[in-house]
Parts: sequence; C-alpha cells; structure tokens
Amino acid sequence: RRWLGVEDSAFDRAFIRVSNDSENWTTVWENEREVTDASWQLAEVDISDVADNQPTVYIRWIVGPTDGSLIYCGWNIDDVEIWRLAPVGVGDVNCDSQVNAFDIEPFLLALFDPDNYDEQYPECDISLADINGDGEVNAFDIEPFLELLFGP
Repeated sequence: RRWLGVEDSAFDRAFIRVSNDSENWTTVWENEREVTDASWQLAEVDISDVADNQPTVYIRWIVGPTDGSLIYCGWNIDDVEIWRLAPVGVGDVNCDSQVNAFDIEPFLLALFDPDNYDEQYPECDISLADINGDGEVNAFDIEPFLELLFGP
C-alpha cells in the first residue's frame, strides 16, 4: 500500500524503478500529475518485464527531483507484497486444465522417468513440469510444484 503526495510531474517526480542486476534500472511507474493520497491506497505494479526468471530483483521508490515551492509527504509505503504468477498450464502435467493432486504422479514421472511420462501423457508437454522456469525439469521444481498444489 502507498500513501503518496507529490506535485504535478513538472515540479515533483515520483518513480518506481526495478533492476535485476542493481546497475540497470527500468521505470515501471511514475507520476504524470499531482498525487495527493488522503489514505492508504492499494497499488499494483507489474514488474514482470524485468523480474521474470531472475534470481534477484531490486525495487526502488524514488522522489526527485522536486522543487521547493510546495512540500508534499512523498512516498509512504507499507505491506509490500511481491507475487510470482505461474504461466498458464505450468504444473498441469496431466493436461486436465487443473493443478491438483491428479498432477502428482505425472509430475514424478516427468521428474524421474521422462520417457515414461511422454508415453503416458503424449498430449502434454513435459516443460509443464518446469515449475521454476529455469528450462529444466529437476529437483529444483519440487518445492514450487508443492506451492502450486498447497500454497506458499
């Protein structure tokens, strides 16, 4: 949530910038006009263009430059949540359009016996078992698969 106060962007600038290497920053939000929140506001910002499949992501909330004519409260930030959304179909390794307990056995086949998986589920793509999106179906997919099934 945010409580933001800044003048029009001609006088005060507020940004949210994201990086996956702490050197190159991408602006994912900026004020175009005056913002005078009178209470906590839910603000959702999509950072996927920078964050997808990255092991580390940095986020900056910036105010500036500003002029000195009027003084606003700037950024006040609380309850930050960063969500990772699985691509459509990931985890649905039996291809029934649901991720549930019926995917456990095919997931284990994809993990430990990919040839048998291909034989038993010829209509499915084994990459659906690549839950963490690193391009491989391996032990690193187990924990994210369990999170898909049971939540974090």
